[in-house]
Amino acid sequence: MRIPDIAFYDTFIKYDRLREKDLDRYTRELASGKKILTPSDNSVDNVRALRFKKLTGDIETYNRNIDLVKTNLDVAEGTLGDIVETGKEVRVEILNLMNTGVLDYEDAQIFGDYLTSMRDYIINRANISVGDSRLFGGVKSQQDPFDVRGIYQGEFIDTTVPVAPGVELNTTFVGKDYLGTIPSGVWVDSNANNVVDQGEVSYKIGMVKAIDDVLKIIEDGNLYQLDAYYTDMGYNSPTDPIVGAGESGTLNITYGTTTLSVNYDSTMTLNDLVDAINTSPANVDADGNPLVEAYVFEDKDGVFRLGILGQSPDVNIQFEDTTGALSKRVGSFRRILETFDEGFDGVSKYRSIIGTQINVADSIQMQNQQQLVEFSDLISKLEDADYAGVISELEKARTAYEALLATIAQNKDISLLNFFK
Repeated sequence: MRIPDIAFYDTFIKYDRLREKDLDRYTRELASGKKILTPSDNSVDNVRALRFKKLTGDIETYNRNIDLVKTNLDVAEGTLGDIVETGKEVRVEILNLMNTGVLDYEDAQIFGDYLTSMRDYIINRANISVGDSRLFGGVKSQQDPFDVRGIYQGEFIDTTVPVAPGVELNTTFVGKDYLGTIPSGVWVDSNANNVVDQGEVSYKIGMVKAIDDVLKIIEDGNLYQLDAYYTDMGYNSPTDPIVGAGESGTLNITYGTTTLSVNYDSTMTLNDLVDAINTSPANVDADGNPLVEAYVFEDKDGVFRLGILGQSPDVNIQFEDTTGALSKRVGSFRRILETFDEGFDGVSKYRSIIGTQINVADSIQMQNQQQLVEFSDLISKLEDADYAGVISELEKARTAYEALLATIAQNKDISLLNFFK
């Protein structure tokens, strides 16, 4: 009795397909180096690998952003460092001038040229570019953020990029903050709401503002005014009203232990305010000499500001505006050196902030690199083939397939008659 050939054929086909599938799989694993060839091979590990790949892609994007950020941060920190070093040198020279108080014509020309070159250098550095973008102009811009006067004309919003989840660092900077600017010029109440809104006041680099005031005083030949207090802002004309319609208040000026109180309203001009201060009954010492001298100071930008010079430069003067109506238009009272120091400190402060951001960028990049290595190892463990194991399995599958072929060949013509003797 013969065993039907169809039974052998079905058996052969069944096991042939199984062995060929194993051979094909192990061969493709060796060729690709991957043990997960299709999602169905191991759906759990496949999902895990995809998740790690997504995280790896995010980290690589963060690292590219960090490279961009570090370039801009390094340039910004170096630029502010240059300005700080320039400021240190200029401050010493201004202080020497204030202590000396005397310049002949030739020295005045030399010193004036020196200060002019320094203020121009500061402005040029503040307008530095990286690529096609001004670094201190806020959002990306090809326009110089500071004009020739040192007045900020950039945006008030900076640009940041993500360098880690929840962490963003600057690629551009708001020059108004980073260059130590001080309110300057004339307040223009553009929307007539009697409130100082953003964009209605100009901001000038503090060190440049102080240098310009020194230059103007040298030009006028009034070196004694170097020790005076000046308002930050002023008016287009000394005959302009000092406050708005219906506004009034009292300006208290305290020199030593004496306080001068000067009332003002919307009918008073800057000239009138100067006269009122100089003629105040309280503005005299025991010998009848004036304690303070008020005057109109026209700065290099053509703005008329209030100047207050004390009888002695060693005595500090305090100012108080009872209603704030005047301060809203003239800002603070400062000595020239105080203006310079205010601007210098602002640049130094933000230089330190940039230095901190550089350290943060370096630290995050190091962490990102470590995470990339860890995620790559995890992906490798989930996806990469174990070559030794795959070769062993391939040999087993090949041996089993060869055994199948041999068995079929040996038994395809078998019959029960072969066992009769």
